Amino acid sequence: MSYPRKSKGSLNGLASFFFVAGVLFLVASFLYELQIAAFIGLGFTFWGAIFTLTRRGKYVESSLLDSTAKSAYSTLDRMINDLKYITQAYYIPSYPQDANLPDYLKNLKDPLVFLSDVFSGKASAEDIVAGKFLASKSPGVFITSPGSGLMVQMERHLQLDFSKIPLHELCTLLPQCSSEILNITKTLDMKAVDNGVALKATGILYESLYKPKAMRSVTLLGCPVVSAVACALAKNTGKTVVIQKQEIFPSNVGVDVLFSFVQG
Repeated sequence: MSYPRKSKGSLNGLASFFFVAGVLFLVASFLYELQIAAFIGLGFTFWGAIFTLTRRGKYVESSLLDSTAKSAYSTLDRMINDLKYITQAYYIPSYPQDANLPDYLKNLKDPLVFLSDVFSGKASAEDIVAGKFLASKSPGVFITSPGSGLMVQMERHLQLDFSKIPLHELCTLLPQCSSEILNITKTLDMKAVDNGVALKATGILYESLYKPKAMRSVTLLGCPVVSAVACALAKNTGKTVVIQKQEIFPSNVGVDVLFSFVQG
Protein backbone atom coordinates (compact mmCIF):
# COMPACT_ATOMS: atom_id res chain seq x y z
CA MET A 1 0.00 0.00 0.00
CA SER A 2 1.27 3.49 -0.83
CA TYR A 3 0.39 6.94 0.40
CA PRO A 4 0.17 9.41 -2.50
CA ARG A 5 0.75 13.10 -2.21
CA LYS A 6 -2.18 15.27 -3.28
CA SER A 7 -0.75 18.77 -3.35
CA LYS A 8 2.93 19.72 -3.18
CA GLY A 9 2.50 23.20 -1.78
CA SER A 10 -0.09 22.27 0.83
CA LEU A 11 1.85 19.23 2.06
CA ASN A 12 5.13 21.14 2.31
CA GLY A 13 3.39 23.79 4.37
CA LEU A 14 1.67 21.23 6.55
CA ALA A 15 4.93 19.35 7.12
CA SER A 16 6.67 22.53 8.25
CA PHE A 17 3.78 23.53 10.49
CA PHE A 18 3.52 20.16 12.23
CA PHE A 19 7.29 19.83 12.67
CA VAL A 20 7.74 23.33 14.10
CA ALA A 21 4.71 22.97 16.38
CA GLY A 22 5.90 19.55 17.52
CA VAL A 23 9.38 20.81 18.37
CA LEU A 24 7.98 23.79 20.28
CA PHE A 25 5.68 21.58 22.34
CA LEU A 26 8.51 19.14 23.09
CA VAL A 27 10.83 21.97 24.15
CA ALA A 28 8.09 23.40 26.38
CA SER A 29 7.52 19.98 27.95
CA PHE A 30 11.19 19.77 28.93
CA LEU A 31 11.47 23.36 30.15
CA TYR A 32 8.26 23.47 32.16
CA GLU A 33 7.80 19.72 32.89
CA LEU A 34 4.44 19.63 31.13
CA GLN A 35 3.61 16.01 30.33
CA ILE A 36 0.63 16.81 28.13
CA ALA A 37 2.83 19.08 25.99
CA ALA A 38 5.14 16.11 25.39
CA PHE A 39 2.27 13.99 24.06
CA ILE A 40 1.02 16.82 21.87
CA GLY A 41 4.56 17.33 20.56
CA LEU A 42 4.89 13.64 19.71
CA GLY A 43 1.63 13.80 17.77
CA PHE A 44 2.63 16.87 15.79
CA THR A 45 6.07 15.50 14.89
CA PHE A 46 4.47 12.20 13.85
CA TRP A 47 2.27 13.95 11.29
CA GLY A 48 5.10 16.25 10.27
CA ALA A 49 7.11 13.15 9.37
CA ILE A 50 4.22 11.78 7.33
CA PHE A 51 3.79 14.95 5.26
CA THR A 52 7.54 15.34 4.79
CA LEU A 53 7.81 11.81 3.43
CA THR A 54 4.88 12.27 1.06
CA ARG A 55 5.90 15.57 -0.56
CA ARG A 56 7.26 16.08 -4.12
CA GLY A 57 4.79 13.66 -5.66
CA LYS A 58 6.53 10.56 -4.29
CA TYR A 59 4.93 7.45 -2.88
CA VAL A 60 5.97 6.23 0.52
CA GLU A 61 6.06 2.60 1.59
CA SER A 62 3.42 1.98 4.21
CA SER A 63 6.04 0.34 6.44
CA LEU A 64 7.67 3.76 7.01
CA LEU A 65 4.44 5.32 8.24
CA ASP A 66 3.56 2.16 10.13
CA SER A 67 6.83 2.13 12.09
CA THR A 68 6.37 5.79 13.06
CA ALA A 69 2.91 5.07 14.46
CA LYS A 70 4.20 2.03 16.33
CA SER A 71 6.75 4.19 18.16
CA ALA A 72 4.06 6.62 19.28
CA TYR A 73 1.81 3.81 20.51
CA SER A 74 4.70 2.16 22.35
CA THR A 75 5.10 5.41 24.32
CA LEU A 76 1.38 5.43 25.11
CA ASP A 77 1.60 1.78 26.21
CA ARG A 78 4.29 2.60 28.75
CA MET A 79 2.18 5.37 30.21
CA ILE A 80 -1.03 3.31 30.32
CA ASN A 81 0.68 0.30 31.89
CA ASP A 82 2.22 2.53 34.55
CA LEU A 83 -1.10 4.15 35.47
CA LYS A 84 -2.94 1.15 36.90
CA TYR A 85 -6.34 2.86 37.08
CA ILE A 86 -6.76 3.29 33.30
CA THR A 87 -9.36 0.88 31.90
CA GLN A 88 -11.29 2.97 29.36
CA ALA A 89 -10.73 5.76 26.83
CA TYR A 90 -13.36 8.50 26.58
CA TYR A 91 -13.24 10.63 23.42
CA ILE A 92 -14.30 14.14 24.41
CA PRO A 93 -16.34 16.26 21.95
CA SER A 94 -14.48 19.33 20.73
CA TYR A 95 -15.76 22.72 19.69
CA PRO A 96 -15.92 23.60 15.97
CA GLN A 97 -12.65 25.07 14.72
CA ASP A 98 -14.41 28.26 13.62
CA ALA A 99 -16.10 28.74 17.00
CA ASN A 100 -15.51 32.24 18.29
CA LEU A 101 -13.87 31.45 21.62
CA PRO A 102 -11.64 33.73 23.71
CA ASP A 103 -7.97 32.78 23.77
CA TYR A 104 -8.11 31.15 27.19
CA LEU A 105 -10.75 28.68 25.91
CA LYS A 106 -8.88 27.65 22.73
CA ASN A 107 -8.01 24.23 24.21
CA LEU A 108 -11.70 23.30 23.98
CA LYS A 109 -11.19 22.89 20.22
CA ASP A 110 -8.60 20.10 20.60
CA PRO A 111 -9.71 16.47 20.12
CA LEU A 112 -8.89 14.96 23.51
CA VAL A 113 -9.18 11.57 25.17
CA PHE A 114 -9.77 11.09 28.88
CA LEU A 115 -8.17 7.87 30.17
CA SER A 116 -9.58 6.54 33.42
CA ASP A 117 -11.73 3.82 35.01
CA VAL A 118 -14.49 6.23 36.02
CA PHE A 119 -16.35 8.93 34.13
CA SER A 120 -19.22 11.17 35.20
CA GLY A 121 -20.45 11.65 31.65
CA LYS A 122 -18.85 15.06 31.24
CA ALA A 123 -15.17 15.99 31.26
CA SER A 124 -13.91 18.83 33.44
CA ALA A 125 -13.89 21.94 31.25
CA GLU A 126 -11.56 23.59 33.75
CA ASP A 127 -8.94 20.88 33.29
CA ILE A 128 -9.22 21.04 29.49
CA VAL A 129 -8.97 24.83 29.41
CA ALA A 130 -5.91 24.68 31.67
CA GLY A 131 -4.29 22.10 29.40
CA LYS A 132 -3.86 19.65 32.25
CA PHE A 133 -2.47 16.15 31.88
CA LEU A 134 -3.66 14.83 35.26
CA ALA A 135 -7.35 15.30 35.98
CA SER A 136 -8.02 17.25 39.17
CA LYS A 137 -11.39 15.80 40.17
CA SER A 138 -10.98 12.07 39.47
CA PRO A 139 -8.15 9.62 38.74
CA GLY A 140 -7.39 9.98 35.06
CA VAL A 141 -5.33 11.75 32.41
CA PHE A 142 -6.04 13.83 29.33
CA ILE A 143 -4.11 13.11 26.12
CA THR A 144 -4.34 14.33 22.55
CA SER A 145 -6.11 11.73 20.44
CA PRO A 146 -3.68 9.69 18.30
CA GLY A 147 -6.14 10.11 15.44
CA SER A 148 -6.66 13.86 15.81
CA GLY A 149 -4.25 14.79 13.01
CA LEU A 150 -5.85 12.30 10.67
CA MET A 151 -9.33 13.63 11.46
CA VAL A 152 -8.16 17.17 10.65
CA GLN A 153 -6.85 15.92 7.32
CA MET A 154 -10.18 14.26 6.55
CA GLU A 155 -11.99 17.53 7.22
CA ARG A 156 -9.50 19.40 5.04
CA HIS A 157 -9.79 17.01 2.10
CA LEU A 158 -13.59 16.92 2.33
CA GLN A 159 -13.72 20.70 2.99
CA LEU A 160 -16.15 20.12 5.84
CA ASP A 161 -16.51 20.74 9.53
CA PHE A 162 -17.71 17.43 10.98
CA SER A 163 -19.73 19.23 13.66
CA LYS A 164 -22.02 20.71 11.01
CA ILE A 165 -23.24 17.67 9.06
CA PRO A 166 -25.76 14.93 9.96
CA LEU A 167 -24.45 11.67 11.41
CA HIS A 168 -25.66 9.61 8.45
CA GLU A 169 -23.71 11.86 6.08
CA LEU A 170 -20.58 11.45 8.20
CA CYS A 171 -21.00 7.66 8.00
CA THR A 172 -20.98 7.96 4.20
CA LEU A 173 -18.13 10.44 3.80
CA LEU A 174 -15.55 8.96 6.18
CA PRO A 175 -15.31 5.62 4.33
CA GLN A 176 -14.92 7.45 1.02
CA CYS A 177 -12.18 9.68 2.43
CA SER A 178 -10.34 6.81 4.11
CA SER A 179 -10.34 4.37 1.19
CA GLU A 180 -10.47 6.56 -1.92
CA ILE A 181 -8.80 9.86 -0.99
CA LEU A 182 -6.25 9.20 1.76
CA ASN A 183 -5.70 5.53 0.84
CA ILE A 184 -5.20 4.45 4.45
CA THR A 185 -7.63 1.52 4.31
CA LYS A 186 -8.64 -0.92 1.61
CA THR A 187 -12.27 -0.92 2.71
CA LEU A 188 -14.15 0.91 5.43
CA ASP A 189 -17.86 0.75 6.22
CA MET A 190 -19.83 2.63 8.85
CA LYS A 191 -23.45 2.55 9.91
CA ALA A 192 -25.42 4.13 12.73
CA VAL A 193 -26.82 1.71 15.30
CA ASP A 194 -28.74 2.15 18.53
CA ASN A 195 -26.82 4.75 20.57
CA GLY A 196 -23.67 4.33 18.52
CA VAL A 197 -21.94 3.52 15.25
CA ALA A 198 -20.55 0.23 13.91
CA LEU A 199 -17.37 0.26 11.82
CA LYS A 200 -15.69 -2.44 9.73
CA ALA A 201 -12.35 -1.88 8.00
CA THR A 202 -9.76 -3.99 6.19
CA GLY A 203 -6.33 -3.34 4.74
CA ILE A 204 -5.48 -0.72 7.36
CA LEU A 205 -2.18 1.06 6.77
CA TYR A 206 -0.89 0.51 10.32
CA GLU A 207 -0.13 -3.19 10.00
CA SER A 208 2.25 -3.49 12.98
CA LEU A 209 -0.54 -2.39 15.33
CA TYR A 210 -2.65 -5.36 14.23
CA LYS A 211 -0.50 -8.21 15.46
CA PRO A 212 -2.28 -11.19 17.09
CA LYS A 213 -1.51 -9.67 20.49
CA ALA A 214 -2.23 -5.97 20.12
CA MET A 215 -0.72 -3.38 22.43
CA ARG A 216 -2.97 -2.22 25.24
CA SER A 217 -2.97 1.31 23.87
CA VAL A 218 -4.41 0.00 20.58
CA THR A 219 -7.18 -1.93 22.33
CA LEU A 220 -8.12 1.15 24.38
CA LEU A 221 -7.70 3.92 21.79
CA GLY A 222 -7.85 2.10 18.47
CA CYS A 223 -5.29 2.57 15.70
CA PRO A 224 -5.01 6.08 14.16
CA VAL A 225 -7.86 5.28 11.75
CA VAL A 226 -10.21 4.05 14.49
CA SER A 227 -9.13 6.93 16.73
CA ALA A 228 -9.82 9.47 13.97
CA VAL A 229 -13.33 8.07 13.50
CA ALA A 230 -13.96 8.27 17.26
CA CYS A 231 -12.83 11.92 17.22
CA ALA A 232 -15.11 12.66 14.27
CA LEU A 233 -18.10 11.02 15.97
CA ALA A 234 -17.53 12.96 19.20
CA LYS A 235 -17.25 16.23 17.29
CA ASN A 236 -20.26 15.44 15.11
CA THR A 237 -22.64 14.45 17.89
CA GLY A 238 -21.33 16.58 20.76
CA LYS A 239 -21.30 13.42 22.88
CA THR A 240 -18.48 11.53 24.55
CA VAL A 241 -17.55 8.42 22.56
CA VAL A 242 -16.11 5.12 23.80
CA ILE A 243 -14.94 2.02 21.99
CA GLN A 244 -17.40 -0.43 23.48
CA LYS A 245 -16.17 -3.42 21.48
CA GLN A 246 -13.21 -3.97 19.17
CA GLU A 247 -12.25 -7.18 17.37
CA ILE A 248 -8.93 -7.26 15.50
CA PHE A 249 -8.20 -9.46 12.47
CA PRO A 250 -4.43 -9.63 11.81
CA SER A 251 -4.86 -11.76 8.66
CA ASN A 252 -6.38 -8.92 6.63
CA VAL A 253 -5.27 -6.04 8.90
CA GLY A 254 -8.90 -5.46 9.73
CA VAL A 255 -11.07 -4.48 12.64
CA ASP A 256 -14.71 -4.51 13.74
CA VAL A 257 -15.53 -1.69 16.14
CA LEU A 258 -18.64 -0.68 18.01
CA PHE A 259 -18.59 2.95 19.17
CA SER A 260 -21.06 3.99 21.86
CA PHE A 261 -22.20 7.42 22.96
CA VAL A 262 -21.94 8.25 26.66
CA GLN A 263 -24.94 10.13 27.93
CA GLY A 264 -23.83 13.10 30.02
